[in-house]
Amino acid sequence: MKILVTGATGRIGANLVMRLLQKGHAIRSLIYPGDASRAGKLDGLANVETVHGDLRNPQDARDAVAGVDVVYHLAAAFGGPFDNRQFCDINVMGTLNLLEGVRELCPDLHRFVYASTAGVYWSLREYGRYFETPISEEMVGRRYPDMPYLMTKWLGEELAVAYQLQYALPVTVLRFSTVIDPGEFLNEQGWPSLFLYSTAYERCKRETRADPAEQAMIDALLAGWDGQEKFLISLNPNGVPYHEQFGDVRDIVQGLALGIEVDAAVGQIFNLSGAAIFDWGELVPRLAERFQLPVVEARLPQANYYEIDQSRIKTLLGFRPQHDFNSILATAEAMRRGETTDVVPGGIAYGTV
Repeated sequence: MKILVTGATGRIGANLVMRLLQKGHAIRSLIYPGDASRAGKLDGLANVETVHGDLRNPQDARDAVAGVDVVYHLAAAFGGPFDNRQFCDINVMGTLNLLEGVRELCPDLHRFVYASTAGVYWSLREYGRYFETPISEEMVGRRYPDMPYLMTKWLGEELAVAYQLQYALPVTVLRFSTVIDPGEFLNEQGWPSLFLYSTAYERCKRETRADPAEQAMIDALLAGWDGQEKFLISLNPNGVPYHEQFGDVRDIVQGLALGIEVDAAVGQIFNLSGAAIFDWGELVPRLAERFQLPVVEARLPQANYYEIDQSRIKTLLGFRPQHDFNSILATAEAMRRGETTDVVPGGIAYGTV
């Protein structure tokens, strides 16, 4: 099949392209003009057509979808040099432009796969990301995710589902948990940065809180930094260690591929994560022993405790995640040694050449 992948040079997109090529598909890669540093990542690959375009331009979107059988819509403004209006223009109107394009030009479309986010479950009005039971697809409700990124991704999801219902487009929505690229897992010293005191310190330096109790947590963490690296057992405000489920990019790609290979995917919304469940209380002491660094603990104002219910995607699509913490760390260390692995490195988003 001829497959359009928006965001094809990103950390998920490039790995998806490689899998699709192995399956014998032809790829059209849509490159965002502002992502110059990664624009040449797929150069030289057979059966890959590269086109440049901005999803905010309806004609660019029409040109991108013309003649394709499948659309993987992965591209989105995420972080980077964008304000709220640009997030809406790219993530919402860009999705609308693609949907209009396939409605007009692709009457026999096999699938439109929309990459959403587990962030649709987070809320501005509730206790952050703290869930005592696994998060299922029905738990969105009227949660009002925060602007700019999460809200715009949720709106894009709603548009895709609306076009499925109104125009019978064969839509599949996949809500990603936080994605890990093993090539980004270690810092320059070879230590897992997610669990380091310096990582939390740098984030907290940029934060202020109106709640005095939350600000006190930030102040205590900042005051505890002595310039010497150490591992941190990050605690929720209630004192429970952080506990989070991640998706290795290879597991995310497996789920994306199943989205066009299994007919049961049409009209469905799926959680998509991986086998990587990290509990700071369990992992950090092990890491501290392995890397011979001290370990401390501190409460943080950001709540973070959840697992993802993946029973639907496992049952309907046969999804089987494979990459847990040990797999991610082993691959990350192999990449750091310069060895060839089954992961295409991500690169710097929105960088210049």
